[in-house]
Amino acid sequence: MKVKAPFGIVTGCHSGDRSTVGATLASIKHYCPDIPVCLVVDGHVDVSDLEELYDLIILRVEELEDDDMRDLIRGSGRAKLAAMWEGPFEFYVWMDADAIVWGDFVSKVRRDLDFQIFWNEISIPADASEEPPWLSHYYFKLEELKNFDPDFEWRGHPYFSTGVFACRRNVISYEEWTKIESWNTAVPGGIFKFWEQGMLDYLVLAKSQRGEIKTAWTDLQWVRSRDHKGLQEDCARGGWSFPGDVNPPMVLHFCGRKPSTLDIHCFSRPFTIARLAHHRHTRSKLRAWIIILAEDGRVLFRKVKKRVFGK
Repeated sequence: MKVKAPFGIVTGCHSGDRSTVGATLASIKHYCPDIPVCLVVDGHVDVSDLEELYDLIILRVEELEDDDMRDLIRGSGRAKLAAMWEGPFEFYVWMDADAIVWGDFVSKVRRDLDFQIFWNEISIPADASEEPPWLSHYYFKLEELKNFDPDFEWRGHPYFSTGVFACRRNVISYEEWTKIESWNTAVPGGIFKFWEQGMLDYLVLAKSQRGEIKTAWTDLQWVRSRDHKGLQEDCARGGWSFPGDVNPPMVLHFCGRKPSTLDIHCFSRPFTIARLAHHRHTRSKLRAWIIILAEDGRVLFRKVKKRVFGK
Protein backbone atom coordinates (compact mmCIF):
# COMPACT_ATOMS: atom_id res chain seq x y z
CA MET A 1 0.00 0.00 0.00
CA LYS A 2 1.21 3.50 -0.80
CA VAL A 3 1.69 6.06 1.95
CA LYS A 4 -1.48 8.12 2.35
CA ALA A 5 -0.69 10.40 5.32
CA PRO A 6 2.35 11.46 7.37
CA PHE A 7 0.81 10.25 10.64
CA GLY A 8 -1.97 7.96 11.77
CA ILE A 9 -3.07 5.26 14.19
CA VAL A 10 -3.18 1.58 13.22
CA THR A 11 -4.92 -1.32 14.89
CA GLY A 12 -5.72 -4.83 13.72
CA CYS A 13 -8.17 -7.67 14.04
CA HIS A 14 -8.81 -11.29 13.15
CA SER A 15 -11.94 -13.33 13.75
CA GLY A 16 -11.07 -13.83 17.42
CA ASP A 17 -10.97 -10.15 18.34
CA ARG A 18 -13.54 -8.81 15.87
CA SER A 19 -15.88 -8.08 18.80
CA THR A 20 -13.31 -6.04 20.75
CA VAL A 21 -11.70 -3.92 18.05
CA GLY A 22 -14.84 -1.79 17.93
CA ALA A 23 -13.94 -0.52 21.41
CA THR A 24 -10.43 0.33 20.22
CA LEU A 25 -11.78 2.26 17.24
CA ALA A 26 -14.46 4.05 19.28
CA SER A 27 -11.85 5.29 21.74
CA ILE A 28 -9.56 6.53 18.95
CA LYS A 29 -12.33 8.45 17.23
CA HIS A 30 -13.57 9.92 20.51
CA TYR A 31 -10.27 11.33 21.72
CA CYS A 32 -8.42 11.74 18.40
CA PRO A 33 -11.20 12.46 15.87
CA ASP A 34 -8.97 14.11 13.27
CA ILE A 35 -6.30 11.37 13.13
CA PRO A 36 -6.61 8.93 10.18
CA VAL A 37 -6.98 5.29 11.19
CA CYS A 38 -5.95 2.08 9.46
CA LEU A 39 -7.34 -1.36 10.32
CA VAL A 40 -5.15 -4.35 9.45
CA VAL A 41 -7.38 -7.38 8.87
CA ASP A 42 -5.95 -10.89 9.15
CA GLY A 43 -8.24 -13.49 7.62
CA HIS A 44 -11.61 -13.38 5.90
CA VAL A 45 -13.38 -11.10 8.36
CA ASP A 46 -16.19 -8.75 7.34
CA VAL A 47 -15.33 -5.27 8.63
CA SER A 48 -17.49 -3.27 6.23
CA ASP A 49 -19.57 -1.83 9.08
CA LEU A 50 -16.43 -0.66 10.90
CA GLU A 51 -15.00 0.78 7.70
CA GLU A 52 -18.11 2.89 7.14
CA LEU A 53 -18.66 3.89 10.77
CA TYR A 54 -15.08 4.99 11.47
CA ASP A 55 -13.91 6.01 7.97
CA LEU A 56 -11.08 3.47 8.01
CA ILE A 57 -8.25 2.62 5.65
CA ILE A 58 -8.38 -1.17 5.33
CA LEU A 59 -5.18 -3.18 4.86
CA ARG A 60 -5.80 -6.90 4.40
CA VAL A 61 -2.98 -9.36 5.05
CA GLU A 62 -4.36 -11.64 2.33
CA GLU A 63 -3.87 -8.85 -0.22
CA LEU A 64 -0.18 -8.22 0.45
CA GLU A 65 1.65 -8.54 -2.85
CA ASP A 66 4.73 -10.36 -1.55
CA ASP A 67 3.93 -14.06 -1.10
CA ASP A 68 6.60 -14.69 1.53
CA MET A 69 5.59 -11.64 3.55
CA ARG A 70 1.95 -12.70 3.42
CA ASP A 71 2.80 -16.22 4.57
CA LEU A 72 4.93 -14.88 7.42
CA ILE A 73 2.21 -12.58 8.76
CA ARG A 74 -1.14 -14.27 8.26
CA GLY A 75 -2.57 -16.32 11.10
CA SER A 76 0.49 -15.69 13.25
CA GLY A 77 -0.33 -12.74 15.50
CA ARG A 78 2.08 -10.60 13.45
CA ALA A 79 -0.49 -8.28 11.84
CA LYS A 80 1.38 -5.24 13.15
CA LEU A 81 4.25 -6.08 10.80
CA ALA A 82 1.97 -5.41 7.83
CA ALA A 83 1.61 -1.85 9.14
CA MET A 84 5.39 -1.54 9.42
CA TRP A 85 6.13 -2.69 5.85
CA GLU A 86 2.96 -1.92 3.88
CA GLY A 87 1.00 0.51 6.07
CA PRO A 88 -0.42 3.85 4.85
CA PHE A 89 1.41 6.16 7.29
CA GLU A 90 4.99 7.44 7.39
CA PHE A 91 4.82 7.48 11.20
CA TYR A 92 2.15 5.76 13.25
CA VAL A 93 0.97 4.48 16.60
CA TRP A 94 0.16 0.79 16.73
CA MET A 95 -2.55 -0.47 19.13
CA ASP A 96 -3.59 -4.07 19.67
CA ALA A 97 -7.33 -4.80 19.65
CA ASP A 98 -7.30 -5.11 23.46
CA ALA A 99 -6.12 -1.51 23.88
CA ILE A 100 -8.06 1.77 24.03
CA VAL A 101 -7.15 5.45 23.94
CA TRP A 102 -7.76 7.20 27.26
CA GLY A 103 -7.42 10.93 26.66
CA ASP A 104 -5.76 12.77 23.79
CA PHE A 105 -2.19 11.42 23.99
CA VAL A 106 -1.13 12.41 20.46
CA SER A 107 0.76 15.53 21.57
CA LYS A 108 3.15 13.21 23.45
CA VAL A 109 3.96 11.12 20.40
CA ARG A 110 7.49 12.01 19.29
CA ARG A 111 7.79 11.99 15.54
CA ASP A 112 11.43 13.06 15.76
CA LEU A 113 12.22 9.48 16.79
CA ASP A 114 12.41 6.33 14.72
CA PHE A 115 10.76 4.26 17.45
CA GLN A 116 9.02 5.42 20.62
CA ILE A 117 8.68 2.81 23.33
CA PHE A 118 5.52 3.21 25.41
CA TRP A 119 6.71 2.05 28.84
CA ASN A 120 7.23 3.55 32.28
CA GLU A 121 10.61 2.29 33.46
CA ILE A 122 13.99 0.73 32.75
CA SER A 123 13.20 -2.95 33.30
CA ILE A 124 16.70 -4.22 34.10
CA PRO A 125 19.26 -1.92 35.78
CA ALA A 126 22.42 -1.24 33.80
CA ASP A 127 24.52 -2.80 36.57
CA ALA A 128 22.40 -5.94 37.01
CA SER A 129 24.45 -9.09 37.58
CA GLU A 130 21.70 -11.68 37.09
CA GLU A 131 19.20 -12.29 34.34
CA PRO A 132 15.62 -11.97 35.65
CA PRO A 133 13.46 -15.06 35.05
CA TRP A 134 10.78 -13.07 33.22
CA LEU A 135 13.19 -12.25 30.37
CA SER A 136 13.12 -15.78 28.97
CA HIS A 137 9.36 -16.08 29.59
CA TYR A 138 8.21 -12.91 27.82
CA TYR A 139 11.05 -12.03 25.45
CA PHE A 140 13.94 -14.38 24.62
CA LYS A 141 16.43 -16.98 25.80
CA LEU A 142 19.44 -14.77 26.45
CA GLU A 143 22.17 -17.40 26.15
CA GLU A 144 20.77 -18.69 22.86
CA LEU A 145 20.49 -15.14 21.51
CA LYS A 146 24.09 -14.35 22.41
CA ASN A 147 25.25 -17.16 20.12
CA PHE A 148 24.01 -14.99 17.23
CA ASP A 149 24.64 -11.52 18.69
CA PRO A 150 27.36 -11.72 21.38
CA ASP A 151 27.62 -7.91 21.57
CA PHE A 152 24.00 -7.33 22.56
CA GLU A 153 23.76 -5.58 25.94
CA TRP A 154 20.64 -6.90 27.65
CA ARG A 155 20.74 -4.55 30.63
CA GLY A 156 19.62 -0.94 30.96
CA HIS A 157 16.60 -1.20 28.64
CA PRO A 158 12.84 -0.69 29.00
CA TYR A 159 11.49 -4.09 27.95
CA PHE A 160 8.02 -3.23 26.67
CA SER A 161 4.76 -4.83 25.68
CA THR A 162 4.49 -4.57 21.90
CA GLY A 163 0.72 -4.10 22.02
CA VAL A 164 1.28 -0.33 21.88
CA PHE A 165 4.16 1.68 20.41
CA ALA A 166 4.94 4.39 17.86
CA CYS A 167 7.38 4.11 14.99
CA ARG A 168 8.45 5.11 11.53
CA ARG A 169 7.39 2.95 8.58
CA ASN A 170 10.08 0.36 7.75
CA VAL A 171 12.04 1.19 10.89
CA ILE A 172 12.88 -2.52 10.77
CA SER A 173 13.13 -3.83 7.24
CA TYR A 174 11.53 -7.05 6.05
CA GLU A 175 15.03 -8.42 5.38
CA GLU A 176 16.17 -7.67 8.94
CA TRP A 177 13.12 -9.39 10.35
CA THR A 178 13.47 -12.54 8.27
CA LYS A 179 17.12 -12.81 9.35
CA ILE A 180 16.01 -12.95 12.98
CA GLU A 181 13.30 -15.45 12.06
CA SER A 182 16.07 -17.68 10.69
CA TRP A 183 17.92 -17.45 14.02
CA ASN A 184 14.75 -18.49 15.78
CA THR A 185 14.08 -21.53 13.61
CA ALA A 186 17.72 -22.65 13.88
CA VAL A 187 17.33 -23.29 17.61
CA PRO A 188 15.18 -26.20 18.85
CA GLY A 189 12.23 -24.68 20.66
CA GLY A 190 13.11 -21.23 19.32
CA ILE A 191 14.76 -18.22 20.95
CA PHE A 192 12.00 -15.63 21.04
CA LYS A 193 8.72 -15.61 22.96
CA PHE A 194 5.17 -14.26 22.70
CA TRP A 195 4.68 -14.27 18.94
CA GLU A 196 6.48 -11.16 17.66
CA GLN A 197 7.15 -9.52 21.04
CA GLY A 198 10.57 -10.99 21.79
CA MET A 199 11.81 -10.35 18.26
CA LEU A 200 10.53 -6.79 18.10
CA ASP A 201 11.95 -5.87 21.51
CA TYR A 202 15.32 -7.34 20.61
CA LEU A 203 15.51 -5.64 17.21
CA VAL A 204 14.48 -2.22 18.53
CA LEU A 205 16.86 -2.36 21.49
CA ALA A 206 19.78 -3.81 19.49
CA LYS A 207 19.42 -1.32 16.63
CA SER A 208 19.21 1.52 19.15
CA GLN A 209 22.29 0.24 20.96
CA ARG A 210 24.21 0.19 17.70
CA GLY A 211 23.11 3.74 16.88
CA GLU A 212 21.13 2.67 13.80
CA ILE A 213 17.85 4.17 15.00
CA LYS A 214 16.83 6.90 17.43
CA THR A 215 14.60 5.70 20.26
CA ALA A 216 13.24 6.89 23.58
CA TRP A 217 10.75 5.60 26.10
CA THR A 218 7.71 7.50 27.36
CA ASP A 219 5.16 6.58 30.02
CA LEU A 220 2.18 6.20 27.69
CA GLN A 221 1.08 2.55 28.14
CA TRP A 222 -0.97 1.33 31.08
CA VAL A 223 -1.05 -2.43 31.70
CA ARG A 224 -2.78 -4.48 34.38
CA SER A 225 0.20 -4.61 36.73
CA ARG A 226 -0.04 -0.85 37.21
CA ASP A 227 -2.17 1.05 39.75
CA HIS A 228 -5.90 1.29 38.95
CA LYS A 229 -6.70 4.22 41.25
CA GLY A 230 -6.41 7.00 38.68
CA LEU A 231 -8.53 5.08 36.18
CA GLN A 232 -11.16 4.36 38.81
CA GLU A 233 -11.36 8.09 39.54
CA ASP A 234 -11.67 8.85 35.81
CA CYS A 235 -14.53 6.35 35.53
CA ALA A 236 -16.29 7.77 38.58
CA ARG A 237 -16.33 11.20 36.91
CA GLY A 238 -17.48 9.89 33.55
CA GLY A 239 -20.01 7.28 34.66
CA TRP A 240 -20.45 4.89 31.73
CA SER A 241 -19.16 7.38 29.17
CA PHE A 242 -15.66 8.46 28.22
CA PRO A 243 -14.38 10.98 30.81
CA GLY A 244 -13.51 14.38 29.39
CA ASP A 245 -10.61 15.42 31.60
CA VAL A 246 -8.03 12.64 31.65
CA ASN A 247 -4.63 13.37 33.16
CA PRO A 248 -2.30 11.93 32.17
CA PRO A 249 -3.65 10.71 28.82
CA MET A 250 -2.33 7.34 27.69
CA VAL A 251 -3.22 4.09 25.99
CA LEU A 252 -4.77 1.42 28.21
CA HIS A 253 -3.63 -2.05 27.19
CA PHE A 254 -5.70 -4.89 28.66
CA CYS A 255 -3.18 -7.61 27.82
CA GLY A 256 -3.29 -10.99 29.47
CA ARG A 257 -6.65 -11.57 31.13
CA LYS A 258 -9.20 -10.12 28.73
CA PRO A 259 -11.64 -7.49 29.99
CA SER A 260 -15.08 -8.97 30.70
CA THR A 261 -18.12 -7.68 32.54
CA LEU A 262 -18.66 -11.18 33.94
CA ASP A 263 -15.18 -11.54 35.46
CA ILE A 264 -15.24 -9.97 38.94
CA HIS A 265 -11.48 -10.43 39.30
CA CYS A 266 -10.71 -8.45 36.14
CA PHE A 267 -10.60 -4.63 36.14
CA SER A 268 -12.42 -3.90 32.90
CA ARG A 269 -14.59 -0.78 33.34
CA PRO A 270 -12.64 1.53 30.97
CA PHE A 271 -12.79 -1.10 28.23
CA THR A 272 -16.50 -1.63 28.87
CA ILE A 273 -17.02 2.13 28.49
CA ALA A 274 -15.31 1.95 25.08
CA ARG A 275 -17.41 -1.06 24.06
CA LEU A 276 -20.58 0.80 25.03
CA ALA A 277 -19.45 3.84 23.02
CA HIS A 278 -18.98 1.63 19.97
CA HIS A 279 -22.37 -0.06 20.15
CA ARG A 280 -24.22 3.15 21.02
CA HIS A 281 -23.30 4.61 17.63
CA THR A 282 -26.12 2.51 16.16
CA ARG A 283 -28.10 1.17 19.14
CA SER A 284 -29.83 2.25 22.32
CA LYS A 285 -28.02 2.13 25.65
CA LEU A 286 -30.05 -0.92 26.74
CA ARG A 287 -29.38 -2.77 23.51
CA ALA A 288 -25.65 -1.99 23.78
CA TRP A 289 -25.55 -3.52 27.27
CA ILE A 290 -27.42 -6.60 26.08
CA ILE A 291 -24.93 -7.14 23.24
CA ILE A 292 -21.93 -6.78 25.55
CA LEU A 293 -23.35 -9.17 28.17
CA ALA A 294 -24.19 -11.67 25.42
CA GLU A 295 -20.65 -11.46 23.99
CA ASP A 296 -19.08 -11.98 27.41
CA GLY A 297 -21.51 -14.81 28.14
CA ARG A 298 -20.45 -16.66 24.98
CA VAL A 299 -16.77 -16.25 25.88
CA LEU A 300 -17.41 -17.54 29.42
CA PHE A 301 -19.40 -20.51 28.09
CA ARG A 302 -16.55 -21.49 25.75
CA LYS A 303 -14.05 -21.31 28.64
CA VAL A 304 -16.23 -23.47 30.89
CA LYS A 305 -16.86 -25.95 28.08
CA LYS A 306 -13.14 -26.25 27.41
CA ARG A 307 -12.38 -26.89 31.10
CA VAL A 308 -15.12 -29.48 31.47
CA PHE A 309 -14.85 -31.28 28.14
CA GLY A 310 -11.32 -30.34 27.07
CA LYS A 311 -12.46 -28.81 23.77
